[in-house]
Amino acid sequence: MFKKIALVTCLALGAGCAVRAGGTVTYTDPEPELLYVSPGVSVVADYDYPVFYADSYYWRYDGGLWYRSNNYRNGWITVRTPPTTVARIERPHTYVHYRAGAVVRRGPTVRDHRNQRRR
Repeated sequence: MFKKIALVTCLALGAGCAVRAGGTVTYTDPEPELLYVSPGVSVVADYDYPVFYADSYYWRYDGGLWYRSNNYRNGWITVRTPPTTVARIERPHTYVHYRAGAVVRRGPTVRDHRNQRRR
C-alpha cells in the first residue's frame, strides 16, 4: 500500500523518484555440524551424501572415487589418493544422514520368540 501511495505521489508531482540502496550483502555458508568418525576424521551430520572432514578439506566418496573440496556443498575435484585416515573409512556410504548414537535398522526386525506363549 505504501509503495502505491509513493508512486502516485511521485507521478503527481512530476518529479523523478529514485531509490538508492547502498552497502554490500555478504553471505557466509554456515559451518556444518561435524561428528567424530575416527582419529582425525569427522563426517558432516545428517547430510545427503557421505562427506568427511580431514586434513583441512572436505572429502566425498561417490561411485568408487574420492573427491576433495574446500566447501562441503560444492567445488569437488577428483583425487586419486586421499589421506590414509580417509581412505581407511569402511563403507563410506553408510554415513549418509549420519547421526551419532542413532540406531539404524536394516532389513526385517528380528523377533525374540523365547518369551512368547505357544498356542
